[in-house]
Amino acid sequence: MTAFIVIAVLSLAGAVFFRSKQRFQASSPKFRAGAYLKWIGSRIKGFFSASFFNRSVSLWDEWAKERYPGWLKWVFFAFAAAFLYLAASGLFYAVFIHRGMFGLPLLAHVMGGGVFALGLAFIMLFRARAYGFTAAETAPFEAFACPVFKNIPKALVVKTLFWTFAVLGFVQVVTALFSMLPVISFNTQAALIMIHRYSALGLVLTAIVFFDAAILGRPEPPRT
Repeated sequence: MTAFIVIAVLSLAGAVFFRSKQRFQASSPKFRAGAYLKWIGSRIKGFFSASFFNRSVSLWDEWAKERYPGWLKWVFFAFAAAFLYLAASGLFYAVFIHRGMFGLPLLAHVMGGGVFALGLAFIMLFRARAYGFTAAETAPFEAFACPVFKNIPKALVVKTLFWTFAVLGFVQVVTALFSMLPVISFNTQAALIMIHRYSALGLVLTAIVFFDAAILGRPEPPRT
């Protein structure tokens, strides 16, 4: 349990720092800790401004209009809301509550898991084809002699994140279902719970990078 807490805190903090640092350096190429913290503070303060909600809604409408037109965007919205609750409640109880999840939060977690499973199936049905790999995009993976791939196209990164999210989401659904079967032994249930937690962490990290890359897009270049 302690190992998971350390890994979860460090990986989430690292992902947020890395992505925010990239955006900070788009406007200030030379990284300075003081300026970065001041920039972070202004961004956090902006979350509570009246215009932040309007910008968020505008961004959501612009991104969803092409990908989930009409009523489909509300299906995706329900999926996204369920995922946010599952991620927040699951990680909170895993990190801060030694006993684990129980009571009404657990009931809501189970219900949210059902919405997540249905939403994931919906996304795979309606959007999987859009994230298919082309021959040109898979070419970098043929160079196995090079341990580090350079200049990977953004489209390839986004598609890889999409399928990583899909695989980890499937693991989440399967481990949750099997852990509730009465024929599963206690030791097997404990193992499934740990797999569920680590795959959930991977799911959240993948979602953070996907959101930053696919929805927010490239940070604006520095003005001259």
